[in-house]
Parts: sequence; structure tokens; C-alpha cells
Amino acid sequence: MQPMSGIRIIEATTNAAGPMATGMLADQGAEVIRWEARGSGDNSRHVGGRRGGVGAYTAYMNRNKHSMAVDLRNAALRPWLLELVRTADVFVQNARPGALARSGFGYEDLRVVNPDLIYVSISGFGASGPAAHQRVYDPVIQCVSGFTDVQGDGDTPALMKTIASDKVTALTAAQAISAALLARARGIAGGHHVELSMLDASLAFLWPEAYWNHSFAGDEPFETRPAIADFYRLLSTRDGHITLTVVGDEEWYGACRALGLQAIQDEARFRTLSDRFANFAELCDLLEAAMQALDADEVVRRMDREGVPCAKVNRLAEVFDDPRVTHRASIVEYDHPDAGRLRQARAPAIFDGQPCPVRSGSPRLGQHTAELLASVGCPAEDISALRAAGAID
Repeated sequence: MQPMSGIRIIEATTNAAGPMATGMLADQGAEVIRWEARGSGDNSRHVGGRRGGVGAYTAYMNRNKHSMAVDLRNAALRPWLLELVRTADVFVQNARPGALARSGFGYEDLRVVNPDLIYVSISGFGASGPAAHQRVYDPVIQCVSGFTDVQGDGDTPALMKTIASDKVTALTAAQAISAALLARARGIAGGHHVELSMLDASLAFLWPEAYWNHSFAGDEPFETRPAIADFYRLLSTRDGHITLTVVGDEEWYGACRALGLQAIQDEARFRTLSDRFANFAELCDLLEAAMQALDADEVVRRMDREGVPCAKVNRLAEVFDDPRVTHRASIVEYDHPDAGRLRQARAPAIFDGQPCPVRSGSPRLGQHTAELLASVGCPAEDISALRAAGAID
């Protein structure tokens, strides 16, 4: 089951938000043709652990794709690239606003060639406004959107140590592309322009709980509640750390039984959910003190018996052998022609009981340039001339 089979996507994207979005759709069966700058290719090829000249970062985001190494400014190459656009369903780009239009590959340019094309523009702050011109990476958006305030401790903000805004934008873009294709298939819309920014995607992601004390506009008073970030805390045991969540009464009583704390379970400061939220720091301190004589695995076993949500903290290397991960076959292995045996997260969605397969490893830079140009009628001698002129690799 590959639900995106038959959809052709061309992407002129870099780094993470764009390639990860199209990577999800490639996993689900779409044919994704990646246009990269000839010579060095996308920056994402040169970061992260490497083997056989292949970086693990790009190998994950660009599996199941084709690669063309091209100079978009080359006039002789442009007609053939437009022929490829004519065959596409979707075009995705995340250059700074206006950059591709200056090269002749903006929305207005491509809709003339392919009126049914869904053109997707991903940017940091949008196509207009005071920051439209700025070069943007994930930490910039984390700071502007509020991620760093949520992640911080009191008055000290902190970055999430993962490319959270890039990934949230990728998820948003993949969903938007799927929705646009559905609208086209149902006749609601033809080809059209889909625009999204990393800032908007990050705000929407954070909003439900991070902004619940900032959602009521106007001067009318409202009741505030502690931020959910206040309840995200790891507790130490004799040999490690765990997390547990006690929201309902049964979970609270269960945690007390598991740790022999029945004497405090009905104290006024912990009697109701509101009381527990108001005194959450004290509650955690008491639970943590009772765990100091217990191993993390023992705490988890006791909490599981009592129906209390709980988990031991996994180090990255421990994730692979976690029985919940192995049972789901969440990690797959396959042979890459250059990097050798690779281990990666499986595409998460399972359709009709069938996981989406890795059909091919990430391509070498320009691996499919000649093949794809030939597929739209470019003669072999023209391909050779374009390569000699430095238009393609």
C-alpha cells in the first residue's frame, strides 16, 4: 500500500523542512525528483555521521527519491526542466521569497507551463513583511515563536536540542500537500499556490497548551492555570530516571500505593486534581524521595501494576532494544549501495496493515539527471553539451 503512488513531486529545497516534507510523501509512494545545486549539492549532504560518502541525515530524509544536479540559471537547460515541470503534480521550494522567481521558476512562471500544478512555498517568516528577507534556520524560529520560553527554566530560556521548528513545518507541509491534492482530485480547486511559514507552523504547534494563558483577548478577566511545562519533570531513582503522570484520582492513589505513600494521598494539598496541580512541585518531591531506594525498572513495574502512566528514560542507544520499539518494527534496516547497512526509523503510518517500504536508498548527487532529462525528450548529445557547459552534473 503506497497511497501517494502515481504522484510526481519536484522539489527545489534545502536543509530540512522541505526535504523532510517530501520525504514523508516519498515514503508513501510519491515519485520525488530532487533538484540540487550542481557541484556540492544541498548542505544537508555534508552534516551528520557519514560512511561511504553518505551522511545519515540526508540518507533518511531523501530515501526513495531521485536526484538531479542542475544550474537553474542556465538558459539552455531551462526548457528541459520546464518539460519536467509539465509532468509534475507538485512543485515544492523553500528558497527565500522571490529567489526562484528571479531564476524563472516562481509560481507565475510554472503555472503557465502546468496549470494543474500545486506550487508549495515554504519560508521562514512568509513572503512579505519586515523579516521576509532574512535567512532563517531552526533556532531563529524557536526563539521568535516561543519554543525557547516554553523549554526554559524560569527566567532562563533554552533551545530545544532538535530541529523542532523545521520538523513541525515539514509535517504541516506534507499535510497541506496531501490536502491540496485531494482538493484537486475532487474538483474543488485546480493548480494553486500553497504558502506556509516556519513561524506559522510553530505557533500553531505550540498554541493549544503553551498559550492557554494567553488565549483570552480583551480586558475581561479569566482564570489562569499553571503552564503544562511546569508538569514536565523527570524523577530520579536509585539507578536512573523515570517519568510518570498522575492526573486522575485513580492514578494518584495508584502511585501512592506503588510507593507506600498512602498516608499522604488524602491530604488537603493533594485531595483533588486542582490541589495536586497547585502543589505539583511538593508532590514530585515526595514521589522522588520514595523512589531513591528503588531501581527505575522496579518503579516502572510497580506503576504498571497500578495503572499509572510511567516510563524509564531511554538513552538513544537503548531505544533499539526496547520491546515496544521492536514489537512495532519501528526501526528498519536495509542495504544502501554506498553507505552499506543502514538503520532508520520506519515510515510511521501503516496503511491497511502494510508499512511503507524503503524502495531505494538516498541517491548520489545528480544520479538521475541524465535519465530524467532523457525521459522528457532531451537528446543524448544535448545532455552531453549541458554537462560540458556546467549546467548539470
